[in-house]
Amino acid sequence: MRDKSAVLSMLSPKKISVIYLLILVIAIFGVTIPGLFLTDVTFQSVARSQAVVGILALAVLIPFIAGEFDISVGANLALSVALMAWMSNEYPGLGLVGMIVIAIGICSLVGLINGILIGKLGLNSFIATLATSQVLVAIALKLSNNQMVVASLSKGFMDWGQGLSLGIPNGLFVTLAVALVVWYVLQYTKAGRHVFASGFNREAARLSGVRSERVVVGSFIASGAIAGLAGVVFIAQVGTFSNSIGMPFLFPAFAAVFLGATQFNQRPNVWGTLLAIFTLALGVQGLQLWLSESGFWITPLFNGLALVAAVMFTRRQAVRKATAVEPTEPDDPAPLVTAGTHAAPEQQPREVLGR
Repeated sequence: MRDKSAVLSMLSPKKISVIYLLILVIAIFGVTIPGLFLTDVTFQSVARSQAVVGILALAVLIPFIAGEFDISVGANLALSVALMAWMSNEYPGLGLVGMIVIAIGICSLVGLINGILIGKLGLNSFIATLATSQVLVAIALKLSNNQMVVASLSKGFMDWGQGLSLGIPNGLFVTLAVALVVWYVLQYTKAGRHVFASGFNREAARLSGVRSERVVVGSFIASGAIAGLAGVVFIAQVGTFSNSIGMPFLFPAFAAVFLGATQFNQRPNVWGTLLAIFTLALGVQGLQLWLSESGFWITPLFNGLALVAAVMFTRRQAVRKATAVEPTEPDDPAPLVTAGTHAAPEQQPREVLGR
């Protein structure tokens, strides 16, 4: 009887609603437009385009778990693309590996600056990273002279970025590799537990010995590095830089993080985030195919509505869980982590801190 209850709880829409949404999306468009939707081309197209969004969402996820927002990830991705295109034309002698290391290194430096502004100086993360993003846009525009820049990268690199392995776009393997690393660090290391503790209740974490300021700084450095890697994957797929790169990736990344936070364990997590990304992307793709050439407006509309719905659902789940948890019970699970929201110190489970 207990096993049956556990299975029913695991299959509850409250925990895996995105899986049910994914099944519904596939069923609706599979019945209405099977010849267009249920094809290898459709699924490969979604996987290729969302590989970059998936990496960027993981960049958003880490500081979000630490209780902060990183609005600059889209601009940081654009900076990485601009650097790769610029270096490939101006300094080809650096070599492909050198260019990748420099691009990711500079994006990590941006993350360090964000971390110092927020973790050390105490600036609001939304305002600080919004300001940083504008500086990054200015740098990218300066490097490109506000023009489209075609990168002079090796044919092998471009073939890899645009190619398939086992019928799967190569970029998706990078997304899954980054996801595995982030998942392992957050789930099984002391550093990951400190990130969750800092986001759940920063003052309680500090009193328990967690160096919360360093945790926040580190989360932004990781976010910058991952955003830089997303830029590398993007230019491998496209081969050019334009001033429209960056911002279109930001909204689906945040929507996925918020929606993914309501899945599985009711807190921000890697696999819920990736599942949300591809579910939303398949929904957009299905609507575009259904509306044919008149569906160019679907993506921004769908992403905007999805972000609002995800935030509302996350908020509802957080309020419901907060009212259900008794602070005096030490074995209660930690409530959903919401950026910028911290519980009272006495509610912080000490096991989260790994002490």
